[in-house]
Amino acid sequence: MGYPIVFIPVAVGCMVQFIKFTLSTIKSGKMKVEYIFRPGHMPSAHSAFVVSLVTVVANSDGISSTTFAISVVLAYIVIYDALIIRTNIGYNGKIINKLVKESSGIKKENYPVMKEVMGHNFWEVIIGSVLGFVFSVLFLIMLQ
Repeated sequence: MGYPIVFIPVAVGCMVQFIKFTLSTIKSGKMKVEYIFRPGHMPSAHSAFVVSLVTVVANSDGISSTTFAISVVLAYIVIYDALIIRTNIGYNGKIINKLVKESSGIKKENYPVMKEVMGHNFWEVIIGSVLGFVFSVLFLIMLQ
């Protein structure tokens, strides 16, 4: 299969990131370049990318292959990071911002505002994963 194993997940990740950019623009009513690169929000491009990789590897090497097992483990790590670790970092940022704002006697300019949305909620990951699978299958059909 060759390059489609690399091309398809990258293309799918970019497509889902563009969808996120579009949804963020519609929601805010403003088009900002930073929406392309910001973490979190609907849908999860990371989830789409790794589910796309799993899908393409399953199609290419089969579900009993070592590469499929490795891609599933990678997908688990990335999705766990998006759902649990980065979400908790965002919660911590929110609490730190609140503490700095409410504290007296400290130089607030010494404490930069922390990002409060870093990870994804369950539905952002599910939608990203579904898009990753569907777009990958469509690419695979087109490339046959």
